[in-house]
Amino acid sequence: MDLYKKVIEYVDTSFKRKMPHFERTVFWYEKFIPNITDAHRIAAYSHDIERAFRDKNMTSPDSFRDQFYLKYHPEKGAEIIGEFLQKNGVDQETINKVKHLVSKHEVGGDFEQNALMDADAISYFETNAQHFVEERVPVEGYKKIKEKLDWMFDRINSEEHKNLARANYEKWSKELEKYK
Repeated sequence: MDLYKKVIEYVDTSFKRKMPHFERTVFWYEKFIPNITDAHRIAAYSHDIERAFRDKNMTSPDSFRDQFYLKYHPEKGAEIIGEFLQKNGVDQETINKVKHLVSKHEVGGDFEQNALMDADAISYFETNAQHFVEERVPVEGYKKIKEKLDWMFDRINSEEHKNLARANYEKWSKELEKYK
């Protein structure tokens, strides 16, 4: 089995299901990165792996812009996927590349990290926004979910990429207004 397929199996097993969000993140990342490699695909598919192993004592942040969380989540995810790759005998250059990309997928940094952040956000609006609006508003409230939608859209680095997300952002923002 090739490495990328092993990572998909590991991530899906860790979450106990297939996550369309990860597939769509890879889809968009492939469009944004010229000469994409398996390291890029692995980073895109596994970028949220920390959530599958989240410490039960770690509570959801009060704000989606919480600086501790925006640092902890991607760095812990980079550590987790790095350990998996190490255990599977992957070369250090590939491990370092994957960890570098995953470690900044929430806030960006260089071109490739920004592209992953953008792919993640566009995928969120395609695959996860509906869940946040329809199922999490009753639990977390309108204000927090509005902040999440705005955060995911505002963080998109490229105007071109922002335009790819705009229709879904506007659709789910409008749908959210029903809960105001």
